[in-house]
Amino acid sequence: MVDLQSTNRVKLSKVRESTFGVTPASPAFKTRRATSHGLGINPQTVTSNEIRADRQVPDLILVAFQSGGTSGGEASFHVMDDDLEEAVQGTWSATPSRDNAGTADSVITQVTAASHTFTHLTGVAFVAGQLVLCSGFGQAANNGVFKCTTGGTTTSIYAGATLADEAAPAANARMKVVGFQGASGDLAISGSTLTSSTLDFTTLGLVPGMWIKLAGFATTADNEFVRIASIAAHTLTFDRTPANWMNDAGTSVVISAYGGDFLVNGSTKRSNTFERQYLDQSPVGYELLTGQTLDKLSLTIPIANIVTFSEDWLGAGGTIANSRVAGATDIAAPTNDVLNSSTDIGRIGFSGANVIGPNFVQQATLDIANNLRRQQAVGHVEAVGIGNGEFTVTGTLTTYFGDKTGLDKLIANTLTSFDCRIGGADVNSPCYVLDLPSIKLSSGSPGVSGKNADVMLPFGYQAIADATLGYTIGITRFEYVA
Repeated sequence: MVDLQSTNRVKLSKVRESTFGVTPASPAFKTRRATSHGLGINPQTVTSNEIRADRQVPDLILVAFQSGGTSGGEASFHVMDDDLEEAVQGTWSATPSRDNAGTADSVITQVTAASHTFTHLTGVAFVAGQLVLCSGFGQAANNGVFKCTTGGTTTSIYAGATLADEAAPAANARMKVVGFQGASGDLAISGSTLTSSTLDFTTLGLVPGMWIKLAGFATTADNEFVRIASIAAHTLTFDRTPANWMNDAGTSVVISAYGGDFLVNGSTKRSNTFERQYLDQSPVGYELLTGQTLDKLSLTIPIANIVTFSEDWLGAGGTIANSRVAGATDIAAPTNDVLNSSTDIGRIGFSGANVIGPNFVQQATLDIANNLRRQQAVGHVEAVGIGNGEFTVTGTLTTYFGDKTGLDKLIANTLTSFDCRIGGADVNSPCYVLDLPSIKLSSGSPGVSGKNADVMLPFGYQAIADATLGYTIGITRFEYVA
């Protein structure tokens, strides 16, 4: 029997390029979770205009390759991290971390219980007061969230943590800063600020625009997500706070704040080599698509369904072979659960407030575009580069037409905002906060579709550069939320 190539047996991976259109030597391909990938080499041909007396076409000439296409997937934590970075052309501002990354005793080299010490290779220093998520260690006692009491680059100390000696930490051992914690009674809420007597907020890697999650206050409404507006040594000022937010002295309680990595739009263009393996073929076929640069990323949050994304890629060229690139290896895809629009959307914020009744949200979309273009040149069949264009973020927000609040903003061309928290439905779950600090509504009109239906109001919006924060989109990535 002949085995025909099944779509279920096509493996998609990618690796970032250092030079546009050039696959790195000994590439480590990251396996991608996808629902579709309509990528291709896409030869461009021209029919000869030569006149023949017998009326036949003399030739079809290959003049260019325009590789690229579309891909799609289901949102889950870490699956889109590289793509988000490429879509907004920024760089994740990551909190300090150490990771053995598959090789035991390589980066994190020892845990000493008696001194509450982790020994690790040099890197960005851990800082006293930071909360560090430790995972993947061979000794169960070494896995958890611990408060750093003495920071450092090659050692960090967690006084009070009950640890176990581990002379050669396991291959998956990892340490990652996920927030900070004050001493008992040290952190308090006053107005729109978080204050501290001893903790120095300027040492913790915080930046304006980043969101954090507070925990430990007696006032339940204060244990929520807030956005940082400014940072001083002993004061954090917020410009996004929850409803019913109120002063709390934090007397005799330990207050924690969970945060994470931060990303804003920039102009750092990146290209990739995609690999598709056709595993039903004998020998296995390998298709390489080079120079793939992310032009558009669209995120859809539908009603009672999976959160999905789609992407448009522009590239240079490609090849098909029956052997793999020399030295190629694979990095497994993240295994986090697929996110849904019912239990994994912690908040949809409009004008700084969570959207609730009577204007419940039925669907939200976010479309990031870079307006890229292929740069062709005489003497080159493949594009010699990808040109950058204007960075735009648009989308839609479809709500039930409960009142005229949104219409008033549309008609008055009022500056407002949009934010969305995806994930974090369960305790200690990771999540993202996607934040457009300045938007204007571009369209919207109540729709009366017929009898026995609800009146819906689909708004279009355009994000613009925020006059204070200086960016169009900010994304905070929380690896741990308590």
